[in-house]
Amino acid sequence: MKIGKALKKIRLDLGLSQAKMCEGIIQRPFYALVESGKSGIGAESLIMILIKHEVDIDYFFHLVKDEYATPEARTNQLLQNKMEYAVNSKNINAINFYEKEIGTVATDEILKLRAQVAAAYFSNQLDELNDDLIMKIYKKFDKEEWTNCPSLLRLLANTMPLWEYNHLTILMKHLLHTVQRRKVTSELMMERYIRILENYLVSCYDRKKYKDKKQRVFIEKVLGYLMKNTTSFHFMIYRFHAYYMKALFEDDKITAKNIIKSLEKYGYGKVIVSWPKIEL
Repeated sequence: MKIGKALKKIRLDLGLSQAKMCEGIIQRPFYALVESGKSGIGAESLIMILIKHEVDIDYFFHLVKDEYATPEARTNQLLQNKMEYAVNSKNINAINFYEKEIGTVATDEILKLRAQVAAAYFSNQLDELNDDLIMKIYKKFDKEEWTNCPSLLRLLANTMPLWEYNHLTILMKHLLHTVQRRKVTSELMMERYIRILENYLVSCYDRKKYKDKKQRVFIEKVLGYLMKNTTSFHFMIYRFHAYYMKALFEDDKITAKNIIKSLEKYGYGKVIVSWPKIEL
């Protein structure tokens, strides 16, 4: 949606009048023109309005990005959404179909890498990926600022099965240290960190690393961070996932099964289909 429409949505969600929304920043008649799409708004005034009402800037960006994105960016985003849906539902035929479409149509190199790895993973063909592709992925994380880049966070989350465990853990220790000392104010960015840390827990479970006492030390740190930062309703499903993984690590099958049953009962069956299965 356009900037004016996004501002109107946020204002109505907050229960504010136009006068209250722009008070002390711009005049109400001008603000009304912005909402109606008849006038633009300066970046400084826009930021002041968002900050005044404590609106997450990442959330606002999410509302408007499709309207102002290039056709190529919109195509990439659409393909990414389709692939993510296929992966979450573990639809192997759809994964393979979209991997080919992304390889042909997409202009985003990182999206192409993610798609190739996802298709190989669900087809049990990770060993067949060539070394050049793997090195391309590794080199993306040579610079420290990768922790601030959403596309690289998604790439790491999707390619964890490829990484040698010790190398992966070094990256995750760096990530956890970074987010612990940084005040993460964006819910969207916090969600990205939470998701990648939970993906790491799944990787540890798949590789049986939780059975190693030395490895459990860092795993417990990750669990502790997740428990502490998933108390809000918005992150509740991640909190359940963290408790579920904790139960799996402790071989507490009863608790794990009860979590699954409760979530299925309340309509979260499709959300948890990609969670690790309980070993009987």
